[in-house]
Amino acid sequence: MTLYHFHLRTAAGLERDETGMIRPDLETAYLDVCKTIPQLMAELVRDGHDPAACAFEIRDGADQLLMEVPFLERVTRRPRTQRPTAPALSPETQALFNRLDLLTLAISREATRLHENMECACRQAARMRVTQSALLWSFQAWSERREAGVR
Repeated sequence: MTLYHFHLRTAAGLERDETGMIRPDLETAYLDVCKTIPQLMAELVRDGHDPAACAFEIRDGADQLLMEVPFLERVTRRPRTQRPTAPALSPETQALFNRLDLLTLAISREATRLHENMECACRQAARMRVTQSALLWSFQAWSERREAGVR
């Protein structure tokens, strides 16, 4: 399983896919893009954009361009160009990519947990400030009553 990013290039520029999706191989990533293009093309036309200027860039986790899929490739009747084949990776390299995918997922989970813990800590600090303020007010009131009784 490999992490693939699907950047969308339009006439306005490149919209980067920061999250990406894990797919078993480049062929599956390509087929996913092909399924998405017709619906996205309809939305672009409806919004007044030229789909002829659009393409998906399929990139790996290291942001290396693996494949470009022009929108018109999916809708024209002309013979389709041959899809580039995935670069041959040694088993060791594929194992490293797989390990990188697992590490990326683990880091994402840990970042989510850290965010949740920080929110919890902020709520606890706010409760402590309220309690501290109430205790300080009580102590001041007790101090004033004691001084008034002593005099």
